[in-house]
Amino acid sequence: MIKKILLTTTILSIAYLYQNRYIKKRKYIISDKKISQSFNGFKIIQLSDIHCGKLGFSDQIFLKNIKKEKADIIVITGDILDSYRNDSACAYNILSQISDIAPTYFISGNHEVRLSKEYTELKEFLKKLDINHLENKSQPISRERESINLVGIEDFNFFRKNDKKNYYANYRNILKNNFQENKYNILLAHRPEKFFMYSELGYDLIFSGHAHGGQWNIPLLGRIFSPSQGLFPKFTHGIYEEKNSKMIVSQGLGNSSFSTRINNFLEYIVVELKNE
Repeated sequence: MIKKILLTTTILSIAYLYQNRYIKKRKYIISDKKISQSFNGFKIIQLSDIHCGKLGFSDQIFLKNIKKEKADIIVITGDILDSYRNDSACAYNILSQISDIAPTYFISGNHEVRLSKEYTELKEFLKKLDINHLENKSQPISRERESINLVGIEDFNFFRKNDKKNYYANYRNILKNNFQENKYNILLAHRPEKFFMYSELGYDLIFSGHAHGGQWNIPLLGRIFSPSQGLFPKFTHGIYEEKNSKMIVSQGLGNSSFSTRINNFLEYIVVELKNE
């Protein structure tokens, strides 16, 4: 009996460690007639919700795999810091190595917004590394005299914190003002639950995170919980479509206050654009 208990405990421990450390690669091919021929094959890597954590079993193995992708750009969709157990040095170490791989673009998550002092310091560090901080602005990405419009917006709580009366309208106006007609518009926005707004404004492709894959993925029940969406969230992982918009939601690379994952692997995302 004791041997069976020990064996069961060992198996469960290995399964737990594997599910909470192993990093999967998830790849999508996005085809659209608005993607110009110049951007056919353009590759984007998305990293999200690192939360000052170790990247899988080994940072070096993870970074080696990222390098192999030979991405054109890397986008980080928020929460590299963690307001519960922050370790800025860990975040800086990761950023310094990622920025050497490809041009990198960063937006804030709710955890950066909570940590005012640490976020201010992070902004200075991003400048030193030449990481593009898309702080409520757009950045053209050019290739062979053609371009796509890359937009980044601060986490929704940034607007709520700075203007408690008009935060919703301010958030929407930033999105609207940075959108460019007759361009392929890519948006980096931490929160997937605002997809209705992103699609309404016409964004073609959205990269998001925040949901941590629903944390526990239970057969027959589905994804259990997500920040901001609560129990049985709608947007947790994968690709969603609404109107003419596609939104990719990362399961993330770390955990925060809810530290355990079940049937929900850490992941990085690789997207290849195709001219339809």
